[in-house]
Amino acid sequence: MRKQIVVALVLLTTALMARTAYIVHAQTATAAELRTQLADRYDIVPLQQGIALVPKQADSKIRMVQVVNGAVSVDGETLTSAQLRDRLGADAAPIVQLTYLSAAEQRQLAAPAPRSAAQPEAAPAPIPAPAPAPETPARSVERKGDVVRIGGSGVDVAENEHVDGDVVSIGGPVKVDGEVSGDVVAIGREGLTLGPHAVVRGEVTAVGGPLKRDPQAQVFGKVNEVGIGPNGEAVLPPFNARNVFFGTFASRAGRLTTTIARVLMFILFALIVTAVAQRPIQQIAARIMAEPVRAGLVGLLAEILFVPVLVVTIVALIISIIGIPLLILVPFGIIVIGVVMLVGYTGAAYLAGGWALDRFGGARRSPYMTVAIGIALIAGLTLLGRLFALAIGGFGAPLYVVGYLIEYLAWTIGFGAAIQTWIHMRRGPAAPAVSGPMPEPGPA
Repeated sequence: MRKQIVVALVLLTTALMARTAYIVHAQTATAAELRTQLADRYDIVPLQQGIALVPKQADSKIRMVQVVNGAVSVDGETLTSAQLRDRLGADAAPIVQLTYLSAAEQRQLAAPAPRSAAQPEAAPAPIPAPAPAPETPARSVERKGDVVRIGGSGVDVAENEHVDGDVVSIGGPVKVDGEVSGDVVAIGREGLTLGPHAVVRGEVTAVGGPLKRDPQAQVFGKVNEVGIGPNGEAVLPPFNARNVFFGTFASRAGRLTTTIARVLMFILFALIVTAVAQRPIQQIAARIMAEPVRAGLVGLLAEILFVPVLVVTIVALIISIIGIPLLILVPFGIIVIGVVMLVGYTGAAYLAGGWALDRFGGARRSPYMTVAIGIALIAGLTLLGRLFALAIGGFGAPLYVVGYLIEYLAWTIGFGAAIQTWIHMRRGPAAPAVSGPMPEPGPA
């Protein structure tokens, strides 16, 4: 039993000593030594935070080894020391030693080796390439900054190229079969192609064209496709008769909500007008009841002449030097016209509310309640049409179209009645039709 324990301790001690010797050797290896060991089989490429080793042999089982921030990854997969030995064999030891180098030493490793007598092997003769890959001796790695092309032939990053920056093409194609440390963006119908050896550290974006990606291409960032159709054309929203004539449920609900908000806003404004000018509102309601057609024609004529009169007035003020300062009053004049229309609409609502209460009620009521009921009655068909549209789509259109027409008539007739009332008030005593306030609606 003691003999077995002693043997186990000897084996454990031997393993620990071998591991310690391996670590000491890894930490004491210089950049020059590691370059000598790796330069024959790998192209050494500097990265932003480390280095990359690209096998020179075309039939290699791996495409790229990366040493970044002390970690080693093979073809994008981070491996442990044991996994590296299984994957790379004898090359695992010097590659692990690279992780112990500082950033400056790694840059020295990636820099071209100087020619000197002390290092005759710094530029060894190229290893004869296998017959199936005659292009191996000519393989090289080109390093570039940002590549931007607007129109023209686009951008082509070959398999032996490394772009230390972004690749952007507007109006031309982009083909990547090498390494790009930044983003790749292609805008145009030509699109973007990622070959089997493509390695993109940033994001890939194709706008207006197809994105063709080989299954072996590596993209470490997001992949974005904007406006791509099945054949690479820009996507246009498909014509849908149901959406055109019926709309989506969300759009129909939004229109109903907007209509309700508009009606509530008119009620609020009309209540304010009623509180300030209750007697003129009653006189306007009496004028509408006495001469509705005439009031409507006056309102329509005022609406037609409003823009031409406004333009003529502005031109006249500009022509006359004295009238130029008066241009500041033009916005106030427009506001006054809007207030007159609102007062006339409130008078029409007062008449409609009184009619409704006379027909369905009979109790004495406040003028505010009368105006609110009148506005709800005028806009009632519009609200009903929007409710039908919410439930059955476009079949509710006839209702709210007629409802809009009723609202327009109320505004026009009220506007004309307000103008007539103002004219009669300016002339003196009111005509018999508007000699007093409209009798309070009561029981018939």
